[in-house]
Amino acid sequence: MHWTEIFWLGVGFTAQALYGARFALQWIVSERARKSVIPVHFWYLSVVAEVLLLAYAVHWRDPVIITGQLLGLAIYLRNIEFIHRSMEGVNARSWFLPWVLWSAAAVLAGYIGVPEATTRALRVDGFWTVFGLVGQFLFTSRFIVQWLFSERARQSVTPVHFWYLSITGSLMLLAYAIAIKDPVIIVGQAFGFAVYARNLMLLSRERREKSAEGQVEASR
Repeated sequence: MHWTEIFWLGVGFTAQALYGARFALQWIVSERARKSVIPVHFWYLSVVAEVLLLAYAVHWRDPVIITGQLLGLAIYLRNIEFIHRSMEGVNARSWFLPWVLWSAAAVLAGYIGVPEATTRALRVDGFWTVFGLVGQFLFTSRFIVQWLFSERARQSVTPVHFWYLSITGSLMLLAYAIAIKDPVIIVGQAFGFAVYARNLMLLSRERREKSAEGQVEASR
């Protein structure tokens, strides 16, 4: 294994470690609150991880992962803008310029030192490329849905649809990663699936508790 491949595997696994850290944090905060909660640190960790994984995907010329990371980075930055806008006395900076700068830096970093195109995604038949793109679309659409709900509410919110799309997209991307033998994506999606399932369990419990409280209030 060449040293550059070891380096980029390190970049990829670092990104997945940050993704894992954001959901571990979200999991801990949610368990304490006994409901599904996304703290602001979730979005900052997401931005750093997204930039690293975008560079990793550009290095391997993987159109499936590149597409998802570009869209995801924009949505994460937009959520940070929403959060800062809701903080009294804080002027929110637009998400667009940071997105352009971070995306350009990641793409440039991914191309440096790669003399030939090493497209993992195209080493398998076209079916897996299409399958991966569909999975990436579903996985990324969770944040598009979250973005639309947030735009409507004018604050950062996370609807239950986010978690259903997360599970579906994650399973498809896990299958895709196994097909192209990408250990970085395999590890990330396997861990994420457990977190998404746990959040759905917390949301279900929250709905049951609210329903029980409503019945108690109605009986009084």
